[in-house]
Amino acid sequence: MNRQGSKIQSVNETMDLLRPVAYFFAVLYFFLTFAHFFLLQESFKWIMCASALVTATVSVVFGLKAAKIASAQQSMVILMLLLMASSNSLLHLWFSESPEQTTNIFVTLIASGIVLSNRYHWTVAMLFNWIGWLVVNITLEIALVQHFFFAMAMSTLLSWFAHLARKKLVEKQLELEIERDLALEHEQEAMAATQAKSSFLANMSHEIRTPMNGVINMIELVSQSKLDEKQKNFIATAKRSAESLLVIINDILDFSKIEAGELTIEQVEFDLEELFSNVIHDQQFAATSKGLTLELAKQNLPQTRVVGDPYRIIQVLNNLLSNAIKFTKSGSIVVQYDLQMLKEHLRLGVNVSDTGIGVSEDALPHLFDAFSQADMSTTRKFGGTGLGLAITKQLCELMGGSIAVESKLGEGSTFRFSVKLAAPTAATSLQQSPSENSPDYNFANLRILLVEDNHINQEVMLAILESLEIEVEIANDGLEALTKLADSQGANFDLILMDCQMPNLDGYQATRRIRAGDAGQEVSEIPIIALTANTMNSEREKCLEAGMNEYLSKPISTNALTLLLAKYQSA
Repeated sequence: MNRQGSKIQSVNETMDLLRPVAYFFAVLYFFLTFAHFFLLQESFKWIMCASALVTATVSVVFGLKAAKIASAQQSMVILMLLLMASSNSLLHLWFSESPEQTTNIFVTLIASGIVLSNRYHWTVAMLFNWIGWLVVNITLEIALVQHFFFAMAMSTLLSWFAHLARKKLVEKQLELEIERDLALEHEQEAMAATQAKSSFLANMSHEIRTPMNGVINMIELVSQSKLDEKQKNFIATAKRSAESLLVIINDILDFSKIEAGELTIEQVEFDLEELFSNVIHDQQFAATSKGLTLELAKQNLPQTRVVGDPYRIIQVLNNLLSNAIKFTKSGSIVVQYDLQMLKEHLRLGVNVSDTGIGVSEDALPHLFDAFSQADMSTTRKFGGTGLGLAITKQLCELMGGSIAVESKLGEGSTFRFSVKLAAPTAATSLQQSPSENSPDYNFANLRILLVEDNHINQEVMLAILESLEIEVEIANDGLEALTKLADSQGANFDLILMDCQMPNLDGYQATRRIRAGDAGQEVSEIPIIALTANTMNSEREKCLEAGMNEYLSKPISTNALTLLLAKYQSA
């Protein structure tokens, strides 16, 4: 506290009062200079004029220089101006020998208490005025000394109270500034910690998604081969396990994208009734295998075609339905939805009710917190990362809606969420969500350069592309890709699939060099599709900035790859 007290006395104790005090004194004493000149008739007229003019001039100088004077020194400057004011009053009292001039000293005493928060400076001001007044009165034996002594004492008391109030104000101001600085410091630390955590989660998901690309696509390729019934069951089990792991990875990535502010909400036209039917159909097997009834109830649907982000709505529904199925032993799960037409937009309202284990009142307030579940026994018994509901809540808010829950332990839960949608327009009708079933394409004449350093991913991509009857050549890094392109004279390759993270020369640098003509002008405009396990928006922008045409995230979707190949084949 002592250290803080000394800091309070030395830092910003005048609260930027020097400039207004100096300018006030300047105006006052310039006015007094003219008043003395025109009104005083005594012989000391010129002394008082000179004294007032000097005080006014010094005040102007300090007012102009106030910004360059350190905060710790400003209180001393104000004290000096007050002492000059007191000197003017004492000189006038000395020369005039008129006791009523003591009133000017009263004003100076009170003013000292108002503007000085430094106890030492205030004490100096009081002593200077008292000693000066006593010396003048004793020396000249001025009348009414006792009367003015009482007035001086009262002025000093008022000055003391004003000084205490001023000191308290300055201390409070400094405390608030310290608290503000600490709050800003903590905010910066929190932001840095959030960024570090998000970066770590993104990097971890990147490292996991790269081998997952090999796992999932290899399972997909094996499932398309001739298998007996037992082998098909094994592959189906492996595929479900891989997909479950990918869901967890995607949850972690979505969470880090939301925290980094990089998750965007799309606006495409889709069929609301079809969306709900498909979600219920996809979850029906899991519900039936546990003996649960899964029902869908449409309440009010004035139109089925809407504009929003169908993928994120499906993600929210799947999170809620997966939890409902996971935590319900018997009974039913009911999904109710309706669509309200408001003035400027549409609002989708959804209720997901179950007869499951429910949530205790103590756990309800924390249900949507990240990495949180009702209790640790829930994690041990049912599994999960504790991210699903946190992501669900943030997705609802990003889509202009909200989510709430009502639950009783042992009786079940009802989750209610809403999102903002829009009515279709001519522009959005052109951006309908793509169909899951792609038409048959013929890529027999297409030749692709695959630039990939991971041997497993090479095998996966080679198998996928060869299954599409595409001729493929592999480069292990960016340098090898430049060499193969230069040797081809631009005639052999129609398109490049470029991994981003590679040794020697990564995909970004390789793309820039291709666009710069380092592999020959003939291939400088060749289409380049990025292959990366990083799905952040900043990564997409980085790829496009480097000169790549398109972007595919791992694990690679065969359907998405096929659509992109068809796009550039037709081009």
